[in-house]
Amino acid sequence: MFEALKRTQKGVSEELEGAIRNGMLPQSILFSGPKGSSRLTAALDLSFHLTGEDDKRELLRSAKVMYIASRDMQMEANAAISLFLRQRNERSRNFLVGTIRKTLLQYHSSIAPIYDSKKSSVKAKDDEGRGGTLFSNADAVDALLLDLEEVSPDSEEALRTAGEIRKRTPEDFFTLGKKTKGATIDEIRGIQDWLEEGIDEKCVIIENPEDFTEGAKNSMLKMLEEPPMHSHLILISSHPSRVLPTILSRVRRFNFPELTEKAVSAFIGDAFAIYGNFPDFDSFFFEEGTDEEERKAMAEAASLYSSALLEGKCLSLDEENRIFSGLDKISGYEYFRLAVAREIEKAIRSGKTGKQIRTAWKAFSEAAFRSDTYNMSMRMALDAALREAADGK
Repeated sequence: MFEALKRTQKGVSEELEGAIRNGMLPQSILFSGPKGSSRLTAALDLSFHLTGEDDKRELLRSAKVMYIASRDMQMEANAAISLFLRQRNERSRNFLVGTIRKTLLQYHSSIAPIYDSKKSSVKAKDDEGRGGTLFSNADAVDALLLDLEEVSPDSEEALRTAGEIRKRTPEDFFTLGKKTKGATIDEIRGIQDWLEEGIDEKCVIIENPEDFTEGAKNSMLKMLEEPPMHSHLILISSHPSRVLPTILSRVRRFNFPELTEKAVSAFIGDAFAIYGNFPDFDSFFFEEGTDEEERKAMAEAASLYSSALLEGKCLSLDEENRIFSGLDKISGYEYFRLAVAREIEKAIRSGKTGKQIRTAWKAFSEAAFRSDTYNMSMRMALDAALREAADGK
């Protein structure tokens, strides 16, 4: 158990195993730590164990496990598809299947009625079920993954199947068509009803509850106050200080330290035979999920934006549109944010000092905080940072 987790977070894996072995693991727990610190890996391992389905962990296919995501999964999926198309081996296939299946865990029967009428953006072109609702498209994606698992990864059929998976996984596949991150109050109520049904062990993974609406937070609190029998709730949070104190008081917390560049790079090397220096997994996903032209455009956009921020000037409307439309196209905001932070840190390390660098860093940091804290779009936050840096010049 926790074999993958032991490679990145040995201390946490031992703590979890000890709690399970001693019967000290409560129904509700919190995994806290920065993004990319293996919290979701641990939550998936644990959820399949608690529901008695360890044998299904590798396939990530279970009606007893539900996942409410609050992260951008599209860049990881783009990387997984691109890596498979290049390597065409078993490990890259497993990465692709596992990445898409994490999203499919969101398509659970407990919330299906909420999305029955929501149309997928996948265009209907034939009579084989393409198009339709978000859930019917998800069923088609699941069937494609089953097909991919049955054929040789270097076969032409595998190549065609991977291409079809790419077509069927546009942005709304990963977000369920929602405009904001996190669960809605209707979803929490649907999950509560599902947990109260029957006597099977069930588990819900809830990511970043601090980003929920007040109504959803209150509904989740009620679920934590009196968790149904046979239910398990695993919360994942990047900012536990923003989680309601009343929620924190009802969970046992496990802390996940930030992974070092060495640990991330070693994991990627072992898993995919790709060796390099990756400061985080987002950097790896970006490098694998984009082509040379997109990476060049990203570097130019980060340089242009960072220079404007450090010089305290606003970009023209055309320049802003060029940057943000490119980021929208590749779902690249998370990587762009990291690239800009590195540019500012580089300026600081070079020995530059002065009010404008401090102003730029403050404006950028506060923009990131607003995006994380108030569910503001990253585009709006980055635009606001430019204006604040210019005003503070």
